[in-house]
Amino acid sequence: MHIGIIYSSEKKVIEKLAGKLKNGLEEQGHTVLIFSDNSGSFRGFAACKHLFVGTYITSIFKAKTPSKLRDARHNVPGITGRRSTAFVAGSGMGERKALLALMNDMEKQGCFMVDQRALTSEKDAYEFGKTVALK
Repeated sequence: MHIGIIYSSEKKVIEKLAGKLKNGLEEQGHTVLIFSDNSGSFRGFAACKHLFVGTYITSIFKAKTPSKLRDARHNVPGITGRRSTAFVAGSGMGERKALLALMNDMEKQGCFMVDQRALTSEKDAYEFGKTVALK
């Protein structure tokens, strides 16, 4: 299956988590395309059946999706109706609100949410990618 990962480039930890998630998904035999929110082109994304979107915790009390990531998702072709998974880096206070903010934005854009995760380490991201069941 072709899978697309889009992540926020504002924090290096997100890039590392997205890379490990990609490694885990590829071990399952999937083809994974990875894009940061400052990518100029999302070439090949139309073939992807599943979408992973990653960000960081912006605030403990009033979390929101970073505007750069939100704008990048609007440039992605054919995102409506795509099975999607949201992930954030870190855990603790603000994790749940950050996930909810990201998922709400994705649903407004027409994504079909199937999962969400808070990834605390690169190992956690790799294990999630290796074990996640995608349809």
